[in-house]
Amino acid sequence: MLSLLSPLLVWGTLLGAIPIIIHLLNRRRFRVVEWAPMRHLKLTIRRNRRRIQIEELLLLLLRIALPVLLFLFLARPVLNPTGLETWLIGGGRTSQIVLVDDSLSMGYAGGGPPAFHRAREAAGAVLGAANPQDRCTLVAASAPRTPVFLEVEGTRREELSGDALALPLSDTHAAWPTVLAGVDEVVQSCTYPMRNLTIVTDLRKSGWDASVGEVARRWQEQGVRVRVVDVGGDQADNVALQALIPLDRAILAGAETHWEATVRNDSPRVLSRAKAILRIDDRPTEVPLPEIPPHHVMRVPITARFPSQGMHDISLQLPEDELAGDNQIWAAVPVKDSLLIRLVDGEPSSEPFGSEVDYLAAPLSIGVGDAEAWRIETVQEENFLNPRLEPADVLVLANVSSPTEEQARKLAQLVRGGMGLMVFTGGRLDTALYNQRLYRSGEPLLPVCLKAQADEAIRGLTVEDVRPSPIERLLELRPSALERVSVRRIMGVEEPSGEPGAVRVLARWNDPARSPAVVERVVGEGRVLLWTTTADRADTDWPIEPSFVLAIREAVRGTARPTSFAHTVTAGERPTRIVHSSHQLTSVRLTPPGGGEPRSLTSGSAEDRASGDATPAWEITVPDTRRAGLYRVSWDEGPLGTQQDVFASNPDARESELDRIAAADLKGLLAPLKVEVAAARGDGRDAFSATGREVWHEMAWVLLALLIFEPILAAWVGRSR
Repeated sequence: MLSLLSPLLVWGTLLGAIPIIIHLLNRRRFRVVEWAPMRHLKLTIRRNRRRIQIEELLLLLLRIALPVLLFLFLARPVLNPTGLETWLIGGGRTSQIVLVDDSLSMGYAGGGPPAFHRAREAAGAVLGAANPQDRCTLVAASAPRTPVFLEVEGTRREELSGDALALPLSDTHAAWPTVLAGVDEVVQSCTYPMRNLTIVTDLRKSGWDASVGEVARRWQEQGVRVRVVDVGGDQADNVALQALIPLDRAILAGAETHWEATVRNDSPRVLSRAKAILRIDDRPTEVPLPEIPPHHVMRVPITARFPSQGMHDISLQLPEDELAGDNQIWAAVPVKDSLLIRLVDGEPSSEPFGSEVDYLAAPLSIGVGDAEAWRIETVQEENFLNPRLEPADVLVLANVSSPTEEQARKLAQLVRGGMGLMVFTGGRLDTALYNQRLYRSGEPLLPVCLKAQADEAIRGLTVEDVRPSPIERLLELRPSALERVSVRRIMGVEEPSGEPGAVRVLARWNDPARSPAVVERVVGEGRVLLWTTTADRADTDWPIEPSFVLAIREAVRGTARPTSFAHTVTAGERPTRIVHSSHQLTSVRLTPPGGGEPRSLTSGSAEDRASGDATPAWEITVPDTRRAGLYRVSWDEGPLGTQQDVFASNPDARESELDRIAAADLKGLLAPLKVEVAAARGDGRDAFSATGREVWHEMAWVLLALLIFEPILAAWVGRSR
C-alpha cells in the first residue's frame, strides 16, 4: 500500500505529458516530398524502422518519466502507511480511549504553537472522526483514574471534540508507569471488547522506563490496540528554575534568611544581564542573575526577610522563555517569632558563671537586631521533659548525669520530629548509661560510643571542611583564633565508621590522635551534636574565647527545629491542613492560583496522633493542585472568626528535561505490544502523517540515474538516424 505525505504535488506529474505533446507537434511540422534518391533509401529505412521506433519510444518514455518521478519524489511516497482513517475504521463497535499528555513539558513552544495546542487538536480529530456506534473516553495524564468523560456515544462526537479542545494544561510530571496503570483501570471498564487507545504526547524521555512493560504485556494479551501520536518537536532549548530552598533551618520574623535558587540553562546561548523577580507576600523585588553559560547549572544566593510571624509566601520568577511553566517557584513559609532553647543544667550553682550552663546562656542571650529573638530557658535535669513545658527548638544537656529509660525514649521521639539536641560531657556524666540508653538502643541518638574521660593538655582546635555543617562559619576565622583554644580534659570516643552521611566529625582537637571535638548525627528530622568537653571552664578555657560565642550560636542555628515546608508541595499532590478546634469548621473556601473564583470545600473529623493533642481535630484537604501557584484556604471557626492558610504548588523539575525518546526505544519499552507511532504535523484530521517506510531516498537515486542516462540515449538515437 502506498500513501503520500504531500499529495497536492502529485498534480505536477501531469507535466509528463509535455514530451508527448512536443513529439506530436514535431510530427505535424514535416511535409512528405518524393525525390529520386529516396527510392534507393526506402529499402534501408524499412530495415531500420523498427529499431528506430523502439529507440525513440524509449527516449520518449524516459523523458516522460523524468517530471513524473520528480514530482512523486517531492510528494514523499510512503509504503504501508497507517493514517488516521485506517485507525478509526473498525469492523464493529469499538471503545475509543484518548489519553492526552497534559504535563508541564507540553507547554513548550519552540518556534511555533505549544505542543499541547497540537495535542488538543489531535485528540479532537480522533474523537470528531469516531463512528456513531463507538464509545469514546477522554483521559488526561495528570488524572488517569478520573476521565474527563467516560464511554460517551460517538453520535456526540462534535461535543466530545470540543471537550478535548477545552482541556487545560497542568504543571504535573507524566510518570508513565503510573499513568498507564491508571489508564488500564479505565481500559478494563470499557464496554466493547475491541479497544483502541490513542496516546497523544510530546515523547519526552523523562517519565518513561521499563516498568511500563507490565501494562503493555497485559494489553497485548487482551488485544488492546495502542497508537502513540507524537506532537513534540526536537528542540530542547530552555532555561528552568529547578529549586528554591532555604539554607537556614529556622526562619524567624525580621531575620535575614538565606535561600538558594538553582537555575539550569539548557539553551545554546549565554544567559547574561537577566533579572529575576522575588516576591514576598506579593511585594516584588528585582534580583540580578549572574551570567550562566550554555548547558550549565548555577546556584544563585537569595536573601529574604519576612516582616512578622505567621504564614507567608515567597516566589522567584525568571524571564519568560519557550517553556514558561518552569520559570517560577513558590514556597509557603511558616515564620516563627523566636526560638526556644532549653538548657538542662547538670551542675547548678549560685555563683556567677559557676553553673554548667552560664557560659552557654551568655552568648545565646546576645541579640543582633530584632531578628535574634532567642528565648533561653534553664531547667534542672529532674524535669527537663515535663509535658507541661513548651516544646523546645533546641535542647542542651550540659554535664547531665544520665537520662532515664523513659527520658531516652522521649528524647528519641522529639529528635526524630525535628528538635535539636546538644550534649556536653563532663565529670558527672555516666558513660555506661549514656551508651546503653542513647547509643546502643534501637535507634541511637549519640553520634559515637563514649569511652572515658582522659586528662590531657591540648591546645588548638581544627574545624573539618565538611559542608553543610552547623559550625562551618568557624572556617572563616583565622587559624590563630582557634589555636588559642585549650582543654585539660576530654571525653574519649570511638571513631565513627560504617555510617557515611549519618555521622560526621565536625571538629577535632590538635592532639597527636586528632581526637574528635564535635560529632554530629542526623536522626529523622533532627540533629544531635556531641561536644567532648564541658560547657563551663572546669575542663577547658574555650568558653572565654570569642570563637566559643560564634560556635555556640552557629550550632544552635544549625540544629534548631527546622521550619516546616509541609504546605509546599509538587503539582498534583494533595496537601492537608489539620485544625485543632472544639468548634465545627464552616464556610471552607479555596481560592486557586491567579485569584479565580473561590470554591467550597468540605472538612471532616481527623485523628492527629502526631501532635498528641486531645482537642478535636478537623481535616481540610486541597483536592487538586495540578496547576502551580498559591492556593489560599479560609474557614470560619466559631467565635474565633475567619481563619486563613496558604499552600504552594510547584512545577515538577523533571518536566524541564526535554530530551526526546526515540520511537524505536519507546517500542522496545512497550514490547511485546505492537505500538504504532504517528507524528502530528498540523491541525485537525490532517494532523497525522503516515507512519510507514518513506521511499524518497530510493527515488532520488533513480531520478539521478535517469538524468545521466537521458542525454546519452538522446545522442545515441540521434546518431542512429
